[in-house]
Parts: sequence; C-alpha cells; structure tokens
Amino acid sequence: MLKVMGAAVLIAATTSYGFQKAQKLQQRTTALRVFQNGLAMLQTEVSYGHTPLPKALKNVAYTLPSPQKEFFINISYNLEKCDGFMLERYWSEELKKDTYQFLTDRDKDILQTLGFSLGKSGIDEQLKHISLTLNKLNAAEQESEQQYKKNGKMWKYLGFFTGLALVLVLL
Repeated sequence: MLKVMGAAVLIAATTSYGFQKAQKLQQRTTALRVFQNGLAMLQTEVSYGHTPLPKALKNVAYTLPSPQKEFFINISYNLEKCDGFMLERYWSEELKKDTYQFLTDRDKDILQTLGFSLGKSGIDEQLKHISLTLNKLNAAEQESEQQYKKNGKMWKYLGFFTGLALVLVLL
C-alpha cells in the first residue's frame, strides 16, 4: 500500500512539473500579446490624444490585466512623482521584477529598447519606436506560439512518463 501511494505521489509530482513547464510557455505567449495590446493603446494615446506620457501610461494600465497593469501603473506613478524624467530607469526596474520571469531575455531586450527611447524625442519618433517594438513583439509572440504548440504537449507527456519510468525503476 505504501509503495502504491509513493508511486502515485511520484507520478503526480513529475506530471505537475511537466504541466508547469508547458504553462510557462503559454504564459510567455499571453504576456507578449498583452504587452502588444498595451503598446498599441499607448500608441493611440500618444498619436491621437497627445496625452502626456505618465497619463497615457496610466490610461493604458487600467485596460490591461495583471501583471502588465502594474507594469504601466508603476511606471506612470514614478514618472508623476519625480521631478526629472527618468522613464528609462523605471522601465528597466519594472522589467527586472520576478513577475516577468517567463519572458525570455530577448523579449525583455525588445521591451527595454522601447524604454530607452520613449520620452526622449518628438511624437513621430516615439510612434516609430512603438511601432517597431510592436512588430518585434509580434514576431516573438509567433515564435512563442510555435514553441508552445511544439513543446507544450511534450512537456506534459514527458512529466507523466518520467514519473512512470521512475516508478518502474524503483519497484
């Protein structure tokens, strides 16, 4: 009876690990999609509303789910409370948080590049930078979606069958 319970726990643990790995792949795709939506709204706020950046970031934040909502709100809040315009620093600090651990370094670099350029030029240049970032994020999302389709099931099955193999070896 104890062996059966141990085997069940082992299979459950490895299966859970496989599902977590698959979920990380899916979280990356979702996060990239939400960032794209947020940046598209920011682009609209800047181009049509001529909204100041802190206010535009706040407006965008209220339309997004967490954790991207907090990303834009925190940057907006920090920009409003500081006298100097330190968007680059706040943007970078937000991207370094553990909340975005499922994003790859390449994804963070794409977003970081936008943080370096926002607020440092005219509206037209900012819109070009946002548009370029949107294109890069779209490509990263497509790649992420392909990785999930390719590897998502594999991780799920691998977790289960690894547990099953360990049970067979240990019995």
